[in-house]
Amino acid sequence: MNQNTVTLDSFDRESFKVQLQNAIPQIVTEMSDLFERPTPRITKRDRQEMSADISWSVDVSVPKLLKLENINGEHERIAEGYQVLESLLRTYLRRAKIRLKPNEDSFDCFLRKSAAVLKPPYLLRRRKQFRVVRAGIDLLVRSAVSATGGMDESQKLIEEFGRKHFKEYMRFANTIDARLNAYRSIDLARLTQQNVTRLTDLYRDMAAAFETRLRLVVGLNFIAKGDIKAYDDLRACGYNVLLQAVDSVQNPLLHFLNGAVDRHVRNALMHGSVSSSLSKGVITFVNYAPHKKKETVIVWKMSELLHQNERLLMTVLGTGYLEQLFGHYRLWATVGAFRYLCANAPAQS
Repeated sequence: MNQNTVTLDSFDRESFKVQLQNAIPQIVTEMSDLFERPTPRITKRDRQEMSADISWSVDVSVPKLLKLENINGEHERIAEGYQVLESLLRTYLRRAKIRLKPNEDSFDCFLRKSAAVLKPPYLLRRRKQFRVVRAGIDLLVRSAVSATGGMDESQKLIEEFGRKHFKEYMRFANTIDARLNAYRSIDLARLTQQNVTRLTDLYRDMAAAFETRLRLVVGLNFIAKGDIKAYDDLRACGYNVLLQAVDSVQNPLLHFLNGAVDRHVRNALMHGSVSSSLSKGVITFVNYAPHKKKETVIVWKMSELLHQNERLLMTVLGTGYLEQLFGHYRLWATVGAFRYLCANAPAQS
């Protein structure tokens, strides 16, 4: 063995525990920044509990990982490796007080719990637009990961989005959440100048959040078609290009997003070309395209503005399940592949 190779035999558990414990304040700070919340104070008791959990995790995991290291790629021992991992996961589930069914494999339990997390709240499931978008996202993710090389390419795309745009998306999501909480006790159906401003600002922010996620959704569509696009190419696409991809007859997997956002209204809001008439009960959006020298006017009543806000909100919430769905299907495929290898492993000599 190369002298520079690090093995678990030479692994310094105590040093690793200390490094993880020292990282706790930074992790808490980063999570607080992500959700734009004040960084909470970590009490001495909290730190002791987290340190105890870290110490337990390392002490439980290292012996199991040593067994896996000793297997060292021996195909005939893959079933043994499966049993080691199953036992380790079972230990973690018990620690978390998650009950397994009688004779249930810990991987099956984990998959069952993963599927349960994906079940949306009842209030969302009641909304038709949410159901349509949620089903569309599910089909899109399954189609992408089922394509040749789709699992790896989808993971790469999602990781690129996470590195380059997730914080930006969370900024919009936090703003939307703050607006909705502030409007909770307000009758937004009443036609007042304040309500027009509230709803147009909300629509603008949701359209921006949707644009950020739309690059990811369109990218998965290309993976499903076998026409993989680099994330930098998707990043260069403007809103109109992305919406054209949604409307295209060549992209049926994206048609569940048809009409989710009105591009003319969005463009008018971005450029401040909005006016309202309380006497007529209408809001007017003017989108001027300089390159075409064309002006498009959209007129909505207050009820339509409220309806379109709800439609876009359900779309944003539905597409928010994308990463969780991918994680579930990747886990399902990994466990399935592991079991297939166990069932078809060469006999030990």
